[in-house]
Amino acid sequence: MKKIFLPALLIVLLAGSNAFAQVSGGVRLGGNLSNLKWSAGDFSVTDDSKFGIMAGAYLTAMFSDRVGIQPELVFSSMGSKDEDEGKYKLNYIALPVLVRIQIIDQLHFLVGPQASFLMSANYEYESEEEDIKDFVKGLDFGAVFGVGADISRFNVGVRYGLGLSNISDMEDDEVEVKSRAFQIVLGYKLFGD
Repeated sequence: MKKIFLPALLIVLLAGSNAFAQVSGGVRLGGNLSNLKWSAGDFSVTDDSKFGIMAGAYLTAMFSDRVGIQPELVFSSMGSKDEDEGKYKLNYIALPVLVRIQIIDQLHFLVGPQASFLMSANYEYESEEEDIKDFVKGLDFGAVFGVGADISRFNVGVRYGLGLSNISDMEDDEVEVKSRAFQIVLGYKLFGD
């Protein structure tokens, strides 16, 4: 819990400081197409994509008219489908901290790191589900790249999340598993300009 509380507290303190020209925030809902890339030595395979939901809140704190930061707190359903049509279902609480660059007034670019904390992990095959949390690491560190548009109090964005860390916690330490996701988000600004 400390891992989530301390960054959230830092965000609130920064947002309340006079270092920012504008502070706004809101909620987001969206979907992602995620998959897992498995590799061992010279061999690698990428599973088929699985659709999952994402929902959360964001805060935008601008240093100037063009540059700011956008931390978020998001529930994200990730995973993939394997060749046997089984599904890896991984649920995370993600904390991206993104640099926001306003290209023009309504269009922005986002880039930054993301830490994702595993909430649950299951493998589903033929309507039976098995808990696999013991085989998945609790932290997935990655990078997020995206573009977004602001239309009145609404905002829409397209993003790509690239897992940088090995999330496999299996005994075979040669196996490496990394996640990735293509995301579409729709948000509503609750406060701020």
